[in-house]
Amino acid sequence: MTDENATTPETAAAPQAASSNAGPAGHGTPLPNGALLSFEQRLDAYIAALRDLKERRAVKEVTEREMLQLLMRLNAPRINELPLLESLQQGITDFLTIRGVTDPLHGFVAETVRKGITLMNRYLTLGPDSPDADALRAEVANCETLLLKGIQGIVYTTGLCMDNFTETLVRAYGDVAIAASDTIIRETPPGEDFWRRHFEHYVVALVRKAYDSIIEDEGFSIAKEKSVLVIRYPFDALLAQLRLTPPPEEKSRIQKLFEGEARDFATRKARKIVQNLLRSLADKSLYPFADDAIDFISQIVCIDPAAAELDRLQTQLISGGTHEDGRQVSAAEVQFARDQVLCMACCVGLTLNIMRADFIAGLGALGQRDIALLRRTLGDFSLPCMGRTLQTLLEVQFVSELRTRAGDDLGKMHMRTLRERRTSTSAVEALFDQGLTRIRRNKLWEQDPHREDMLLFKPQSASELDALLNILQVEPLLEREVRRLWVEAPFKVEFGVFLSLDLLARSTTNLNQRLAEVLGRFGITRI
Repeated sequence: MTDENATTPETAAAPQAASSNAGPAGHGTPLPNGALLSFEQRLDAYIAALRDLKERRAVKEVTEREMLQLLMRLNAPRINELPLLESLQQGITDFLTIRGVTDPLHGFVAETVRKGITLMNRYLTLGPDSPDADALRAEVANCETLLLKGIQGIVYTTGLCMDNFTETLVRAYGDVAIAASDTIIRETPPGEDFWRRHFEHYVVALVRKAYDSIIEDEGFSIAKEKSVLVIRYPFDALLAQLRLTPPPEEKSRIQKLFEGEARDFATRKARKIVQNLLRSLADKSLYPFADDAIDFISQIVCIDPAAAELDRLQTQLISGGTHEDGRQVSAAEVQFARDQVLCMACCVGLTLNIMRADFIAGLGALGQRDIALLRRTLGDFSLPCMGRTLQTLLEVQFVSELRTRAGDDLGKMHMRTLRERRTSTSAVEALFDQGLTRIRRNKLWEQDPHREDMLLFKPQSASELDALLNILQVEPLLEREVRRLWVEAPFKVEFGVFLSLDLLARSTTNLNQRLAEVLGRFGITRI
């Protein structure tokens, strides 16, 4: 039997163990001795382990779990980007067994695991000299291939999501962020505690520290508006305290594979095939792929050569093509390639579902409104989603810090998060070549008082922008560019504490002393 780069199903007549190689050679994690075992060697190991499990009278769940762990260990050189850390490998196995069993997308994997163990039990009973032995070995090899595709999907998904999260941290805090995250990754497998530890370090603790620095640097403003005392904290001041070093421009190998796949024409064609396949199955109970996740799942799947092979085999089957050795492409080969893609897609989808649930659970006692917002923002763990999620977390935590400092006087004040769209001065200046004038600029934008390189949009809503563009009689090309800047504009965020002096006065005979006490809890010692 051969083990390299075959995607055709095994048959008793022409055994060829389908490979699970998932990308560029050399990136897989080797076995301790660096050996790539033959299928016969792996089969012997499976049978020996199964025999031991039967003697121990292991329950079904333990048998499935230990056999999957063995499969991953024996095939480590064939799994691209398999993490070296045992905690991460344990997490992958958990996703396929304990963690994944309740996910609707787990059905295909569970069926394949059960089938593989049933086949090996039969092989163990009949023996290697049985007339059915070759056919059984071929079917076991096919089950192994499908499960390795599933494992590859989990490896890519967990790796990409965690790498995107790490890059988001580095963009926000600089490369000093890596050390603490690396420690957490080494010590904690993917799960609720993994995200909780990151949240406590990178959000809760750093926001508390940044708040103290903002107060020390007087990076806030305080003013009286009628009978309300207003304290404003610009989000820029918070970010300035958090950014310790410039972020490096480094991508992980999985990120490069993912982004490279998006640019390659051949894989874009294969991705369309995968998308169509998943959408055609999404209304079936075994394959409830979320419509908003199908593009991401397809892009992950297409990092693996199985998707391109499905494209090739489907094309050749329709056109009556043949393999290099002259064999006719069969419907069984196309179906097996389809099953590999489907198993990988199911594992990518269930991994994404588990990681989302773990992330949200790791946030602790946030309010339901904040949780709902973060669930929407988190999306598919892409870099844009992770960037928005981190900003939302920082905003939510900063408000939580303010509420904590308010103490028993929280009922006498309310907190607001104020947002204004803004864009860079350079982006606005570029519009002068398309008909922007100084009068138009001054009507549409004003200088951000806290950032010399940013301009604030004067309109506060899309309808206000529409009305202003109509009044200014802006040309179609310029209007399109202004609207693009509006849609893409990041928000300038300010946190406001609005303290009612009337309510405060009702609880004291010495308002100034009481006010000093309240402000002192916010770290403000003078007005």
